[in-house]
Amino acid sequence: MNGSDGSPHTPESVEEERDLGITVDQRLQLSSHMQAQVSKANRVLGAIKHTFTPMDKIAFLHLYKSLVRPHLEYASVIWFSKLKRDKDALERVQRRVTRLVTGLSHLSYSERLASLQLPTLQFRRHRADLIQAFKIMKNIDQVDYRRECNSCGRAMFKPTLSTATRGHNLKLQLQHQTSYRKTFPPAKITEP
Repeated sequence: MNGSDGSPHTPESVEEERDLGITVDQRLQLSSHMQAQVSKANRVLGAIKHTFTPMDKIAFLHLYKSLVRPHLEYASVIWFSKLKRDKDALERVQRRVTRLVTGLSHLSYSERLASLQLPTLQFRRHRADLIQAFKIMKNIDQVDYRRECNSCGRAMFKPTLSTATRGHNLKLQLQHQTSYRKTFPPAKITEP
C-alpha cells in the first residue's frame, strides 16, 4: 500500500483496536472489552445504589434493563468470549444487582432471578445467537453463509446431512473449531 506521496506505507502495530464500540487485542481476544463493559456496568450500578436506597421490583427492573444490562449485552453476538472468567465476570454484575431489590437479598441467585422473572445473561446471549442465526438462514440479514472462508475453507453454516429434521431444513451440522473461530456465531450456536 502506498501513501499519498507514493512512498510505501507500513501499517503500525497496536496492542488493541476499537471498532464500533468493541475492543479487540492482537490475538483477537475480547477480554479487555469485556472487563471495560463490566466496569461501566458496575459504575452505573453504584450510581443506582446510592440514588435509590429502598428499591422495589418494578423500579429495579426498569433501572436494570435500561441502564445496566445494555452494557453487558451490547453486540454480544459478535464479541462473546468462551473464557469462563469472562462469563463469570458478566454474571457477577447481575448477581450483585439483584441483591439490591428490597426483600430478595437473602435468597439464592437463581431464586432472585425467578422472583424477578429474569433469565441468566448466558441464556440471553445464547438466545441472541440463535436469533441471529435464524435471521441469516432465512435471509433477513443478507449474509452469504454458504460461501467458504478463504483462510480455513469452511462455510459459515452447513446444513445437516440428515433428512430427519422434524419438518424443517434449518438444522445445522456441528462445527468443531480449534482456533479463534470458536467464538464466531456458527460455532457458538452449534455447540452441544
